[in-house]
Amino acid sequence: MIASIHFEDDQKTIKVPINQSLIQICDEYPNSILFSCRNGVCGTCLIEVMSGMENLSPVMEEERILLDILAPENPHIRLACQCVVKDDVCIRVAS
Repeated sequence: MIASIHFEDDQKTIKVPINQSLIQICDEYPNSILFSCRNGVCGTCLIEVMSGMENLSPVMEEERILLDILAPENPHIRLACQCVVKDDVCIRVAS
C-alpha cells in the first residue's frame, strides 16, 4: 500500500510505501525538516501534523516526555524522527 505525505512548507506531496519511517522518507526526498540527533532527544525535527495524526505510529513514552517539555499545549506536535507513516499525512515544520 501507498501513503501520501504532503510537506506544507515545501508545497510538495510524495507517495511512499506505508510502514516506512519518516526520517527515512526525509533522507530520500529533500524537504524543510531538519534533523540533528535522529534519536528523539534534541527536538530539532519537531513537526506539526496538519492532518492525519492517526496515520502515524503512536507516541512512545520517550517521545512523550520531550513533547511535554517542548509543546505541552499542542497535541498536533511530533518528532519526525520517531514517526512511522501508516497512511496519508500533511505536515509542516513546527514554529
